[in-house]
Amino acid sequence: MSQPTSEICYGPMKSGKSRHLIAQAEAMATQSRAFLAFKPRQDTRDGCFIRSRDPGSRSVEALVINQAQEILEYVTLYQAHPQRFRTRLEGLCPQPDTLTLSEALTGLSPLVACLIDEVFLLDSALIEVMNSLIAQGISVYLSGLDRDFRCEYFPLRDYAEQGLTMQQVIQACQKSYLLTAACEECGEEAPYTLRLINGLPAPYHSPTILIGDEEYQARCQTHHALASQPVYAVQAKAFA
Repeated sequence: MSQPTSEICYGPMKSGKSRHLIAQAEAMATQSRAFLAFKPRQDTRDGCFIRSRDPGSRSVEALVINQAQEILEYVTLYQAHPQRFRTRLEGLCPQPDTLTLSEALTGLSPLVACLIDEVFLLDSALIEVMNSLIAQGISVYLSGLDRDFRCEYFPLRDYAEQGLTMQQVIQACQKSYLLTAACEECGEEAPYTLRLINGLPAPYHSPTILIGDEEYQARCQTHHALASQPVYAVQAKAFA
């Protein structure tokens, strides 16, 4: 049996992060390796699914959570009563051409992995949860934005109390993969996310989270800007 691992793919909007996670799910399903998938309730765009913009990619059914600690609770429930847990999942979020959690838990196989999408929306307990899963022999695969529209590392949801950001989440993983998108202004490699308000760059102090693709664009270094801060200042922070 292979050693458990922790991996994260991160990058700007539209860089294929969810597609990368879905590919992991498809591979495990093909190998009949049992896994659970999760996503934060705050991400309301796709309901109880991990979904890619790639039309050739299947959606993956996911358990919706408010706090990272709930992941361990679900894992404990499955380990204690796998058949009952699997039965409760049947028909949870019916949708055609979807990799369901019932498929992911085929048979009564031991759980080998947890997949977690949009982790920047979770709290700092995520790191403790990840370490606990690894200690139980369960691999963890994460995906999410690493930086906000200011090019600063995304603060986790309890940042005011714990002071942790996506930088610490990335550092806590054994493997990390930075993905980039195509700049929506010029087509060049885009490592940043730009937030627009009425078609103009958002001010520095506007909210960091606004669910919905129409307000965000992938941008290269040249075409990223903030309404109230010069571009060179944003670029300097990105490499701090």
